[in-house]
Amino acid sequence: MFVKQLSIFIENKAGRLAELSELLANNGIDLRAISIADTKEFGIVRLIVSDLDKAVKILTDDGWVFKVTPVIAVKIPDESGRMADVLRVLTDENIGVEYIYAVISHNTKDACIIIRVVDKMGEKAVEALNGKGYEVYTPQQLSEL
Repeated sequence: MFVKQLSIFIENKAGRLAELSELLANNGIDLRAISIADTKEFGIVRLIVSDLDKAVKILTDDGWVFKVTPVIAVKIPDESGRMADVLRVLTDENIGVEYIYAVISHNTKDACIIIRVVDKMGEKAVEALNGKGYEVYTPQQLSEL
């Protein structure tokens, strides 16, 4: 099971991230997870949102450049070493990781890591994680964190 993530290209200048945040907030879109990677000129804001279809329409109508990518959301205990355990499962299956970021739940004692694996390895990654007893969140489960 995959979760859909927005990867939004953004100018690295004062106020641009505020504009993006306000646009989503003003349209009732809640952020479930966020990661920002930047360079001197631009950045990529990666978001998991409460209503993907609505966010896509809003961003498109407002002229933002973005893409939707599948990622894996893995439930782990909020304890030292648990992310390393997940990464070992993927490594043992020869599955490369492009990037990773974390989400901490306020409703449980668990954490969630968002993982983007190399192309065409997603299904294999989910199967490997499930096979080792890890729960891979559905979009609905992730929205309830």
